[in-house]
Amino acid sequence: MTPINNVQEWFDAAPDGKREMLVALRKMVRDLNSRIVEEIKWSRPCYSINGKFFCYLFLTKNHVTLGFEKGSSLTDPGNFLEGSGKELRHIKFHTLAELDQPAIQQLIKEALNF
Repeated sequence: MTPINNVQEWFDAAPDGKREMLVALRKMVRDLNSRIVEEIKWSRPCYSINGKFFCYLFLTKNHVTLGFEKGSSLTDPGNFLEGSGKELRHIKFHTLAELDQPAIQQLIKEALNF
C-alpha cells in the first residue's frame, strides 16, 4: 500500500464511524487558530503553530487517538491523558459522544499555548 501524504486523503481513507471522530477532532484543533499548520508526518496528521508541533491524530482498528507532544506538562483534571513516556501523552476515543466534553477542548487549547 502506498503511503498517504495528503491530509485530506488520510481522512477520506478512514473507515466510517472513525472518520466522523477524526473529522470532529480535526475541526476542534483547526478552529483554535487560523495559523495552525496541518501536515502528514509519521503517517498521521500533525499540527503545529509557528514551527512548533503540538498535537497529532492517529487511527487504530479499535479507536482514534489525539496525542500531545508535551502532554506530560498539561493539566488534566479529567484524568483523560494516557502514556508513560517522557513527554508524549494521548487520549483514546471509541465513540463520537466521548468528544463532547469541554475538558478535551481545554487540553487542546493548553497544548497549543504551551
